[in-house]
Amino acid sequence: MLFIESKTLSLKLDGPGRIRMLEELREKNLVPLIRSARLNLFNHVLAGPERVDEIEAAIALFSESEQQEAYVRGDLFCLKDHIFFIVFDDNQEDAPLIRAGLVYETSTSEPYRKLDAFCREVREVILTQRESGSIETNAEGPPQWQHGKTGVHDGFKRFIARQDTDSLYTSLRKETMGERIRAASLLEDANARIFLRRAKEAHVEGYAAKLLTGDAVESYESSIGRLEDAGLVGREVQVSCRKTGHALFRLPTAHALAVVTVSDATCSECGCAVADEKVEEVLAPTRLASSLLEDGSWLISRLHYLLREQGVPESEIAVGPSSGDGYGQMMANISGESFLLMARDGDLTPAFARWAIDQELETEASHLVVVATGRVHNQAGVLLRNHARRRVQAGHDFEMVLADEAAVAGKELRLAFERVSQRILAEQLCDLDSSIGLSVSRLVITKFRLLQPTAEERGNQNLTSESALENLQPNRPLTLAAHASVSARSRFPPEEMIAPEATESFAGDNVDSLDTQPESGKGQQS
Repeated sequence: MLFIESKTLSLKLDGPGRIRMLEELREKNLVPLIRSARLNLFNHVLAGPERVDEIEAAIALFSESEQQEAYVRGDLFCLKDHIFFIVFDDNQEDAPLIRAGLVYETSTSEPYRKLDAFCREVREVILTQRESGSIETNAEGPPQWQHGKTGVHDGFKRFIARQDTDSLYTSLRKETMGERIRAASLLEDANARIFLRRAKEAHVEGYAAKLLTGDAVESYESSIGRLEDAGLVGREVQVSCRKTGHALFRLPTAHALAVVTVSDATCSECGCAVADEKVEEVLAPTRLASSLLEDGSWLISRLHYLLREQGVPESEIAVGPSSGDGYGQMMANISGESFLLMARDGDLTPAFARWAIDQELETEASHLVVVATGRVHNQAGVLLRNHARRRVQAGHDFEMVLADEAAVAGKELRLAFERVSQRILAEQLCDLDSSIGLSVSRLVITKFRLLQPTAEERGNQNLTSESALENLQPNRPLTLAAHASVSARSRFPPEEMIAPEATESFAGDNVDSLDTQPESGKGQQS
């Protein structure tokens, strides 16, 4: 999954000023990819580096005077696990902009600090040129970097207004979040959910002791231990009348039973002393299990974790209020595109389908993800497919995904986020395509794809998955390509050109001097 973040600077640089900027950045161990490729071409044309500067100046003058287009429209700076870019937006209605950004992946450390350091370097170069009289600007004082404005859909705002604050508070509590994540992952196993529901019914009906005997224990023996470790079930002591078999009461431990027996308490059914009644060990669902199974809360918790795992910021996720009929809802804002997630631990019924359609119409979400763990009723499927068809025919950019479990929904969401990411990358970097003669966004995507870990390396990473669950808060904020700074209107990594110390030069702590202004305030697919 690729991420992108950028800032803008209201300033115009002429052609020679842009070339001087790239040259000074190269002296700071930031090698411009496009300009280096051009210089390499000029070197081959002239069979030597002696007059490369002259041919570059001549080609730049021809492009700007004859072809009426900028010779330098921007550039890329490729490092090991991230890429900086600069784009000169001359066609803005308000004022020309210099857009500086960072493309990175989840394993990139401190991406925002790296971007701030890069912007500081660019700004220092601009100030140097300004002091020397190389550039002119009407702005008072030094130019300031601005965070780009990201769109928030009105439907997402309305959804947040009625967000389930109790559910949100529970999901954010560090002391319980790890337990809920582990428990929700276990509840993806249908047998575990069946056992817990059977245990709850057994307690209500008074036959909890039978869960540990006969066929029941053989059917769920492999799950009981894991459920206990996750805090979903606990062992208690049950006292039953020997004559009637009626359950009298349950106690958390055998020590508590000793307190009752020495008190000369008697059975309410037969009048015998409690010490003479039948004592058995039983399994009881915990409060955590009850809260997760109620209204399919475990499914929403699991989907919430999958979104966070893919890098969606907490601020861009909203959990809707519980409907009281087993339905769950959640929204995510990705680059102004709203994802509506509807979940039900049960069949995809016509009633659930109609409710999902109503919610989609209310929020005007561009992506509808419906997750139901049970059977898909024919009528429900027809209702959803017809709705998706009508939305597309009406001219909306609409996508619908049906999934039968959280893992499938997570995979489909990852693919959808990647499509959004690729679209934003193309939008941000398409100005550079003509400068290098190929798709820059595709070049960047391919670079990161080739650098992804192999299957063996991914297997080693999975060994630490349990410890990863204990990391309740991410080490750094991540912003999906969805959060790229856009206008308000709106393998060949070149290691040979990169100095080894380039990466380290942007991991420093001196970022307080930056003059920045913070941003205000498959299942089936149709």
